[in-house]
Formats: sequence, structure tokens, C-alpha cells
Amino acid sequence: MHRLTEFSLRRPWLTLSILLAITVVLGVGVPKVKPAYGYRVLIGSDHPAVQALDSLIEGFAGGYPARIAWECGAGQPCENVFDRASLEMAHELTQELASASNVMNVLGPSNASILVPSEDGFRVRRFVENGVVVEDAHELAERALDDPLWVGDLVSDDARVGVIVVQPVDNEPETDLQLTDTIEGVLKPLRARGFSFYVLGDGHRAVAMGRVLARSTSKLVPVLALVILVVLLILTRSWQQTGVTLATMGLALLWTLGVLGWLGWPQDGMLQVLAPLVVIVGVCDAVHILSRYAAERKSDPTSSIDHSLFSAARAAGPACVITTLTTAAAFASFTASDLDTFVRFGVILPIGVLACLLLSFSLLPLALRLLPAESPRSARTSAAWGPVMDSFVDIGNRRAAPLLGAALTLLVFFGVGWVVHLRADTYLIEAFGESSEFVQAVGFVEDALGSSQTFEVDIQLPPETSIEDPATLATLAMFSDSVVEVPGVNEAESILDLIRRLNRLVHGDVPEYARLGDSRLANAELLELLSFDDPDNLGRWLSLDRSRLRISLSGTEISQREREFAVAALGDRIRTTLPAAWEVRLTGAGAVQYDWIRDVQATQLRSFPIAFGLVFILVSIFLRSWKLGL
Repeated sequence: MHRLTEFSLRRPWLTLSILLAITVVLGVGVPKVKPAYGYRVLIGSDHPAVQALDSLIEGFAGGYPARIAWECGAGQPCENVFDRASLEMAHELTQELASASNVMNVLGPSNASILVPSEDGFRVRRFVENGVVVEDAHELAERALDDPLWVGDLVSDDARVGVIVVQPVDNEPETDLQLTDTIEGVLKPLRARGFSFYVLGDGHRAVAMGRVLARSTSKLVPVLALVILVVLLILTRSWQQTGVTLATMGLALLWTLGVLGWLGWPQDGMLQVLAPLVVIVGVCDAVHILSRYAAERKSDPTSSIDHSLFSAARAAGPACVITTLTTAAAFASFTASDLDTFVRFGVILPIGVLACLLLSFSLLPLALRLLPAESPRSARTSAAWGPVMDSFVDIGNRRAAPLLGAALTLLVFFGVGWVVHLRADTYLIEAFGESSEFVQAVGFVEDALGSSQTFEVDIQLPPETSIEDPATLATLAMFSDSVVEVPGVNEAESILDLIRRLNRLVHGDVPEYARLGDSRLANAELLELLSFDDPDNLGRWLSLDRSRLRISLSGTEISQREREFAVAALGDRIRTTLPAAWEVRLTGAGAVQYDWIRDVQATQLRSFPIAFGLVFILVSIFLRSWKLGL
């Protein structure tokens, strides 16, 4: 590295021209860096969990929905979900959201269908018809509260909480961002009228979490810069040296972001930490150079600044190179992950670290040369640590055996604690805290409706199996009954609920007929009636060719350990209850979260030995001894 410093000092204008050209080219890439959130960004479109979710979405229309809940009762503009003020608000909100370009459809209390008995068997009613709240809303409310597809999905059982389900056109990261902003824009004037809203949904969760992390990082960076500034001031006793050091690290960060932009990679949740990490790691090289430069100036004040800088680079170069290479190699170990976000992390961080090394030995010496000559006060700061560190070395030499024994004891003690007691887990409420707006929304919706997220069971029937067959429906019913016994699953919804509801209506609304049809023909007729009168509702649960169906399992927010147990239990129910010939996939927000966190943990276990091996090899080569490397 001292050769780079020598070149820079001998050809300053050429060096500055090259650095300027690199800065201009990479600077063009900085505006290309865009934030992106969601599991598709973190996991990658090719990940099996995302492909399974995409298949479900394509088969049953639209992206994964957002849920907007509002509260009625004391202190609210509405007494209950079905009064005029609430339904008019819901109609207004539904209409505005339905007209947005990133929304496929909107379903809520104002426009969701209610099947009511009639002389011809049944008819489809809605609370808002022709833009006006119907006069018999009270009677419809009683029927809605008796409908399993309403209670828990669109309204709480006490009619105090209503929900509007917003289906985006897809689940792309850009759509999630746009939909989140669209929802917030539409809700703002309604909140001003006194309504309280709580927004949930997989896409909204990802955007909310990503923005919280971005805000946290934006608060961290100034604090980080201040801490580094203070430390550099203590070391150098020079505002000028501190300023040029921070400027050098700032340029290295710009280069890193420029590379990120030119690669077309988003700044996802993982890369929110890019700025702090680059600055923290990069400033170490600068500190080495500044410290050695101060020592050179103190030892020979009469020598030229160029000579002192070159000597400092020669002395600090090997240490900076090995620490930079080992750090870059450790970061690069993340490229072994199956998750896109870690691969990007493992590529871009080494680039940032290497950029810091390059600029510390080229631009920083040039900047130090231009500063006015100062007394080597910083050398006294470095020298003050000498006796302290020498005393540690001396103790180590004189008490080697006891120290090694103590170190081994501590290694065993904490190693046992790691293996036996440490549990890697992720729980939303613990991660973000009770005061988080999103956590509060989860708590409110779970208290009112009993669920905040879902697992989805995507079933492809073989050609010889008919959905209308009573045996097929009985198998599905047995499976639905069994899965609600799994911890974390509260309810199973499917085409079975539609058939039971309609069968009751066509039999004079007699409760005991709220069951599946007794024959293939009876079930076929019920499905035909549903497809004619309410095709959108049927399409949520059954494909057009009736060979594919979906069972939605709603539940509460749980930890990863509980989610792991739920996934295993659901897999067991699928294997033991459903025929082997049926093609079944478990997906939905709960399953994607499980896969994501599982692969994060696998990445940690995989990257650590890789990083350990790479660092061992590099240090052994540098020290020319595998024993010292170990």
C-alpha cells in the first residue's frame, strides 16, 4: 500500500483526476439506489417459499392482501360497524381504494355479499346498493353476524370492529410501497373525521418494518459520526485531520452506494446498515495511518511531510491490508447464503471495505499533505497508551499458564451456555416493542378478530378427483377440523363454508342444513349457484376449472419456535389426513416467515465456519505460520 501512497504523493494531479473520474462514474449510480422491502427482496424470487406464494396468488387473483380495521363504539364516530356513519365511511374508503392503479379489488362490509333466503332459494344482498346504505341494514347485520365468512374476516363478533381487505395487483416490492402510501393517503382525511384505523398485511408489515429500520439507521449515522469525530479529535488533536478523515470515509461510502446502484440492487433491510458498517470499518485504516504519521513527525520533525507520510504508509500498510482482507473475507462468507439479501450483503460490504483501504492510502495522504504544519501533539496521545499496553503484554509473559487456564475455563463455561441455553428466535413484539404502531395494530386486530396472519394450504386435485364428490369434501372437512387443533391456528376457512351456508339457504334457512351436500349432484348444483350469483366470492377459494382449492388458516402472531412447531404439525396433518395423490403446498405469510427466519439461522451457521476458515488462511499466510494463524 505504501507504493500507492508514493504514487499519489508524486503524481497528485493524476491521482486526483483518477479518483474524480471514479467518483463521477459511481456517483451517477447513487440516485439509482432505491429502498425496497418485503420477503421477495430479502429471500429472492427464485426461493421456493416465494414461488409457492406466487403460485397461490396467481391461482386465486392478486397479491397478498392488506387489512384495514377500524373501531366503533365509545369516542368513535360510529356506534357499530353496521350503522350508517360506519357503512358510508366504508363505502367511501372502498370506492377510493378500488380506483387506485395498484389495487385489484377491495372487499369490506359495504360491498361484501350476504346470501339471504328468497322465494327462488336465495339472493345476494349488500349493505350499500346503488351507492346508498340499504334500509334493512339491521336485518342484514343479524345475518352477517351469523355468517362464518363475515365474522373474524370482515367484522368482529360484537360488531365493534370492521375490516376492509385490499387486494393489490401483485406482491412486487414496488406495489407494496405504492399500496402502503395509497392507503395512508386515503385514510388521512378519514382519521381527521375521528375514525381510528389499524393497518395489517404482509406487504404493509414489510414496508413498515423497513421504514422503521431506515429511520433508526438515519438516527444512528449522526451519532456514529459524532462518536468517530470525538475519537479522532482525541487521537489527532486536529480539526483538520479529523475533517479530512471523515471526508475520505464519506467518499468511500459514496463509491459503495454507487456500485450498489449500478448493480441495480435495492437497499433492503439488511443493507440499511451499509453506511454505519463502511464508516466503522474504514476509519480503522485511517486511524492506523494518522497514528503512524504522528509518530513519524515526532521522531523526526525536520523531515518532509511527504517522507513522514510515506514512512507512515510503509509502517501501517501491512496491518491495514491484512485487517481489510480478513474483514472483507468475513463479509464475503455471506454469499454462501440461499437468501438474496445476504448475497448482496456479502458482495457490497467487501467492496466498501476495499474502497476505504484504497482511499486511505491515496486520497487521505494527499489531504494531509495540504494541511498546515502542526506540532505532533497527537503522538503524545498514542504514546500515552504505550505503557498501558506494555503492562498487559508483560503480565501475559509472566503469567502465561494461569491466563491460558482461565481463558480455557471461560471458553468452556460460555461455550456450554451457548450450546445449551441460547435459542435463536424471532418474535415481532419483542423485536419492535409494545409502543410500535404496527405491533399495536397486531394486538388490536387479534383482540377483536382473533387473528392477524394466515397459513395457506394450496391443494391441486388429481384429474380423477372431483371437488363435488362428498368423499372429497368430507376429507377436506376432516382436515379442516384437525388443523384448528394446532397451536397458533384458530380457524380454517374454505369452499366448505360457502357450500354449508348456501345449502342452509336453499333448504329454507333451516340451521341443521348448514352442512355439505349429500350427493355429488347436490354439491355441483350449490357450486353452480355460487358461480352464477357470486363468482368473485367463489374465486377466492376455488379455481375456475375446480381442480385447485385453497384453505386459509388464520392465527395469531407467534414466535419462530412456535411457528416451527405449527409448520411441523400442519405438515403432519397434511400427510396423515389428505390423500398422497393430492398435490399440497403450505404457503402464506406464516410459512414464508418461517422459511425466511430458518434460512437466516442457516446462513449464520454456514457463514461462521466459512469466515473462520478464510480468516485463518489469510492470517496464516500473512504471519507465515499456521500455528500463529490458529
